[in-house]
Amino acid sequence: MSQPELQPGSSPAGVDLPGLVDHHAHLLEQAALNELVAAPASVRAFHERVARAGTTPIDELHPVPTGPVPELAGRLRAGLARAAAAGLVEVTEMGMRSWSYLDALAGLQAAGALPARVRVYLASGLATGTAPAELAERRARYQGPWVAVEGVKFYADGWLGPRTCAVGGHFADAAANDSAASHSAASHSAASHSAPSDGLLFLDGPTLARRIAPLVEAGWRIATHAIGDRAVAAVLDGYELAWAGDRAALAAAAPRIEHASLLSAELIARMADLGVTACIQPSFAVTDETQVDPALGPARRDLAYPWHALHAAGVPILAGSDYPIETLDPLAGLARLVRGRSDRAGFGTPDTAPERSRISTGTALAAMSDRAAGRTRVSEDPLGLAPDQIDRLELLGTQPSPFSVS
Repeated sequence: MSQPELQPGSSPAGVDLPGLVDHHAHLLEQAALNELVAAPASVRAFHERVARAGTTPIDELHPVPTGPVPELAGRLRAGLARAAAAGLVEVTEMGMRSWSYLDALAGLQAAGALPARVRVYLASGLATGTAPAELAERRARYQGPWVAVEGVKFYADGWLGPRTCAVGGHFADAAANDSAASHSAASHSAASHSAPSDGLLFLDGPTLARRIAPLVEAGWRIATHAIGDRAVAAVLDGYELAWAGDRAALAAAAPRIEHASLLSAELIARMADLGVTACIQPSFAVTDETQVDPALGPARRDLAYPWHALHAAGVPILAGSDYPIETLDPLAGLARLVRGRSDRAGFGTPDTAPERSRISTGTALAAMSDRAAGRTRVSEDPLGLAPDQIDRLELLGTQPSPFSVS
């Protein structure tokens, strides 16, 4: 059921927060009925195929389901209404793979206000496959009061679950996974090309730098998916190369690493030194808890989701759901980030994230909100609640603010 939008001057009981935002989602792609396959075996097979082809997962463009633009626009508006009903005033669509989405969004915003603002990072395959002049023209054309075309997303490695993220070492259960894969009929013909025991690195530092340099020069923001510690190191190498070692310029551009799930103390210090932003997922440390020991072993498990150390080192942090992989609900995400779990109806889990994956309520809210994006009204001030009380927050409504367009 949709929550009521707050109108200027209205004063129902509750507390206004800076608008809750989702800095990394695939909401519009899901709303357009493009299914995101998350089964580990299927993801692993896809990643292996992409690696054999010498490309990356986000260089492959998905066709938009056939149908007229108004029909697609209706689906996208319904998706944004779901985001508003969850308490969000803004969603960043991380890796848009077709211009059709932006055509539909342009039509929606021409007709009036949207339920939530949209920031867009283009998929690398779409951005680098478009001539620079056309890319600049489209960026200007779609910019409006409810949509901001902001950056380009690249993809350096795989995922933890299917053991395709690039790690500095070997997965502790690599032998068991490889044995199971070798007996699978689906993988038999490609057994010699299966993911190695240290995962898959789609882009090394020099390759990433070559690809992003023209976009950096043109003023695009850059985000790169990197889950494993070996991939994070490669992305940092690429960023330093692309900005030619100019650390002040690099920090000012604030490039992002999406997920940054496995981090050593050295990598955390390097991110802080370079001013690279980490976009973390509050639910990952909860839903992946049973994966960490099998994947990394007891000696390296503390590399996984070290959000407390990341904040303590001064790394800029944003939070995004990675919906539909995880829940879109920001209040459940807030509880998981602060308390290590959420017991809200429908969100309870048998696992709890460890202490290293928890941060204070104020820090979490800063990563999950943006005052300029609008406001989200909740039943009480979360800063006055103990971590185990966060789940009692109730959403009362949202009021997004349009982007300032010069």
